[in-house]
Amino acid sequence: MNGPAPLVPASTGAEPKRARIAALRARYEVLRAEGQALGEFDARVAAAARIPRDIPSASIRLETIVPAGWYWHGRVPAGTCLRLDNPRGTPGLTCLFWNAADPSERFCATDTVKVQWTTRLGRGRLLLSDMGRVLASIVEDICGRHDVLLGAGPPRGDDGTSPFEARNSAENLALAAAKLGLGARDLHAPVTFFAPVLCGADQRFSWEGGAVLGGTYLDLHAEMDLLAAVSNAPHPLAPAGLVAEDAGISLWRPQRADISGFCRDATGEAGRAFARTRAYLAESKGGGDGRGA
Repeated sequence: MNGPAPLVPASTGAEPKRARIAALRARYEVLRAEGQALGEFDARVAAAARIPRDIPSASIRLETIVPAGWYWHGRVPAGTCLRLDNPRGTPGLTCLFWNAADPSERFCATDTVKVQWTTRLGRGRLLLSDMGRVLASIVEDICGRHDVLLGAGPPRGDDGTSPFEARNSAENLALAAAKLGLGARDLHAPVTFFAPVLCGADQRFSWEGGAVLGGTYLDLHAEMDLLAAVSNAPHPLAPAGLVAEDAGISLWRPQRADISGFCRDATGEAGRAFARTRAYLAESKGGGDGRGA
């Protein structure tokens, strides 16, 4: 894996300033080319061991059902995997995450997209905080259809049939945050898993028809102690005919060491984000190493 492009020294004066801008642009293009070269990323991810649907019972710490229209909130200790299971094809599980030790650090959709040079989240990608640290790694994903751009809200109603009075993820996440001791200032742009949203050539977002959601699951490996909120309500762009279905949540401890190592090693950006996370945890009182006991 290539290292980052060299830093560009500061300069003064009109010509040096233009030269510096050009050099910065060139450095940006190098980083973008490396970050969007998916061949190496895909190969590293494909080589990592898969996580089967059936989790050994001895590894499970919590199993629960999130009924259609409702939500779940809880603590996800570092080194624990959060399984989101979608057996019946609910059209979206919308999630918020916070650093449990300091909830002012939270999931950041923009940094997650910007640092990884992609909006296509899936196996091998990271959920990054607003401090550039890794909250969780996506260590398994058999759906591959997720939305990190549009946020939460009531279902669409342009056909006159969607019930705006129904429960929705914006309200569910606010309720879940309150039960975690958090308030309105702690709410932020979420990520919605199992939401096949596309941006077309007309620059309009739409729901991808025909995407398979039922029978899929996803595992997030917590790289630090997390607070989590999960809402089981339809994504705002889900067609009116798609209704929420019961979904499953499990917290489980992986027996395999360094289960998220392939995520860390997949890209230079991921490696640097993990390094920032390790440094933070090492400096924090009572902080772990991101792998748990």
